Amino acid sequence: MQNAVIGFPRWTDRAVFSAGGGAFQAGYPVGNLAELPLSRAARTATAAPADARFQAILDKPRAMRLLALVNHNGSLDGQFRIRLYADQTLAEPAVFDSGWLAFWPPVYPSQTLEWEDDQWWSGQYSTEEIAGYRATRPIWLDRLYLAQGLRVEIRDPGNPDGFFQCGLFEIAQGWRVGVNFQIGAEHGFRARSQALEALGGVRYFDRREKPRVFSGSIDYLPRDEALARAFEHQRQSDLDRPFLWLPDPDATIHLLRQCWLARNAELGLMRYASFDRDSATLKFEEVL
Repeated sequence: MQNAVIGFPRWTDRAVFSAGGGAFQAGYPVGNLAELPLSRAARTATAAPADARFQAILDKPRAMRLLALVNHNGSLDGQFRIRLYADQTLAEPAVFDSGWLAFWPPVYPSQTLEWEDDQWWSGQYSTEEIAGYRATRPIWLDRLYLAQGLRVEIRDPGNPDGFFQCGLFEIAQGWRVGVNFQIGAEHGFRARSQALEALGGVRYFDRREKPRVFSGSIDYLPRDEALARAFEHQRQSDLDRPFLWLPDPDATIHLLRQCWLARNAELGLMRYASFDRDSATLKFEEVL
C-alpha cells in the first residue's frame, strides 16, 4: 500500500479547455470540463472518435501527476488517451503519453467471482452495475511532469448514449503524504435517502445519491510538510474547493471504488504531536 494522495495543488481552474478538433453540443460546451456542478457536463456531438476529443492550455507550465475524468459516461468497452505537452503550442513530441486506457478497468479480484459470473473473464463491472454510477477515472502518473498543455482523445464509438460526456477533467500536482493516515481511519457512505413510515407500518423510501466519506488522521507528520502541505491545503481549499482523494494509488483493482472528487467536510485542528512533528485531521466528503 502506497501512502495516500490528495489532489493538491490543483490546476483545473487555471486551464482553458477547447474542442481541439472535436465537436460539442451547444448546450454542453467543452468549457464545462473546468467547472462545477458535475451535472453541468461537457457533451460531444456524437460518440465518433473524430468528435470525442478536447484539449486544455494552462496559464503557465505546471507540475502535474494526478489527472481524472470525473462523472463520465464512458462505456465498458470505451478507452481514452491523454498526452501532456511542454508548452501551449502542443508541439510534438509529448512529454507524457498514457497510451489507450480503459474507462472501466477490472474491479473484481478473481477469487471473489464464481466461474458462472458474467464478469469472470473481464473482472469488470457489468452494464447493470455501472448504471447511475458517478464514475471517476483517475490516472496517477509515474512521476511529476512539467506541462502547460494536454490533449485527450476518446475511443468509444459504441457508447449506448450516442455521445461522450464528462462533468469535470481534474488536473492536479498531487501531494502524496509523507506519513500515511493511521490505522482505524473510517470510510463509507453518508446516507441521504429518506424513509416515511405509514400508520400501518409500511415504509416508503425516497432514494437519493449518497456521498462517500473518509475520516482519519495523519499522525507525526514532519512539521515542515505539515505546514507546507496540510496547513496550506486547509487554508486554500477551505470547505468549498474540490480536490481528488486517492487513499491507495497501488490498489489498482479498487481504484474506481476508492478515488473520488472530495471537499473538506470540516477543517479539523492540527496538533503538535511531538518535537518537530504535527498531526492533521482528514474529514472528506464526496462532491455530488
